[in-house]
Amino acid sequence: MTITEKIIAQHAGRERVVPGENVWISVDILMTHDVCGPPAIDIFKREFGEKARVWDRNKLVIMPDHYIFTADAHANRNVRILREFAAEQDLPHFFDVGTARYKGVCHVGLAEEGFNRPGTVLIGTDSHTCTSGAFGLFSTGVGNTDAAFIMGTGKIWVKVPATMRFVFEGSLPPYLMAKDLILTVIGDIGCDGATYRA
Repeated sequence: MTITEKIIAQHAGRERVVPGENVWISVDILMTHDVCGPPAIDIFKREFGEKARVWDRNKLVIMPDHYIFTADAHANRNVRILREFAAEQDLPHFFDVGTARYKGVCHVGLAEEGFNRPGTVLIGTDSHTCTSGAFGLFSTGVGNTDAAFIMGTGKIWVKVPATMRFVFEGSLPPYLMAKDLILTVIGDIGCDGATYRA
């Protein structure tokens, strides 16, 4: 099994899993921000109850980072909703805008605050959440409904992804960087060429 399959199997309580199989897994960290957090919270309250508690207050990370430091009323409303929810739930991992705890871009903050731990499952309400996989964990982005379900249960149903392997031979000339290499790969496979792949 690949590292992704091993992590998913462990979090599903199984000996092994195979690509294409759907399994329920336990989530170690759920991250959301000011774009998707408010609608996910709304769904959570609607489906689990206005007074419902999140499955584990220590495993929910909220990092506003998209529409911050703005005069836009809707954007400020979103941050206010996050503040209120964090207070209601007594969440220790709310990194509020304009405070010493603020971390900037959520994906950088996850790493800096130690949430990207090898062998774990980190789910986020952002398509770039998969970048956390660089730390040896299974990480992917989900929509608001899935995030709300995780808030209430700590579980998510995932399809075990097939693994892609890229082999690079030779060495890079000094005028090329790793980014040039990955942009070439993306050009070859297309922007959706690695969808639901590890």
